[in-house]
Parts: sequence; structure tokens; C-alpha cells
Amino acid sequence: MFKQKNRPDRKPMAWPSPISGGIAAQVGDVVAGRPKGEKAKPGKRAPTVEERRWMDFIVGYGCIACHLDGVMPRPTAVHHILRGGVRMGHLFTLGLCDPGHHQGGQSLGMVSRHPWKSQFEARYGAELHLLETLQKEYSEHQHG
Repeated sequence: MFKQKNRPDRKPMAWPSPISGGIAAQVGDVVAGRPKGEKAKPGKRAPTVEERRWMDFIVGYGCIACHLDGVMPRPTAVHHILRGGVRMGHLFTLGLCDPGHHQGGQSLGMVSRHPWKSQFEARYGAELHLLETLQKEYSEHQHG
């Protein structure tokens, strides 16, 4: 086995830290794995172009529950549909107003999806049915 000799005339080499602008910054490599401006939560994947188009559409369309209630849609957040407690993906999303139909709507007289899923679905239908409705609207928007 190779054993390095202690030589007082030589100092150990200190490698620059990539965090403090070390090797990658000196060579000009990209340190981050995602494009500038894309913020993804730890463990979450940034949306693709197609997924971003879909989510932009549903936010622009407004809250699906407000539409069903026949009222002007309020500022909308992206709600990810879950299966077994896990997000199904960015294409399985609904636009729900926040606060309101997404969460925190009880003080506004609304049935919120969080944490009252059963009451929300009793009033507006299953989340996957609402998704189908939005997909039809999206298809008409794309082709019309």
C-alpha cells in the first residue's frame, strides 16, 4: 500500500469548493442542474414545456369550481391531483382559487379541496372528472 511521506517542505493541496465559486466557476461549467429561473422544490421535477403550457392554461382559465358555481373566477393556483398520496404529474392538475376552493375558503363560504376532499367532490364532482372538463376546454382553445 502506498503511504505518503510527511514532507515539511510541501503543503497539502487545497481544492477550491464548488459552492464558493471553486473549480466549476474557474472552468466555466454550469453548477446547477436546472435552467436559470426554474425553481423546483427538493424532490420535485420542473415541468416540461408541454406541462408548463397546460398549467399556464388552467391558471388563465381560472378556478374550475368558480366556473361551475357561475361566478367570476378568482386568482387561481395549480392543484396537483394525488393518487395514493402521491402527485400524478403536472398534467394531472386543476386550477383552484386560493384562498377559496383550493384551501382556506371556509371563511369565505366556499367548500375548499383541502382538507375537505369528500365535500368538495360531492359538490363539484371527482377531480378526474373536473380534469376531463378542463382538457376539453384546452383542446377547444388549442384548435379554435
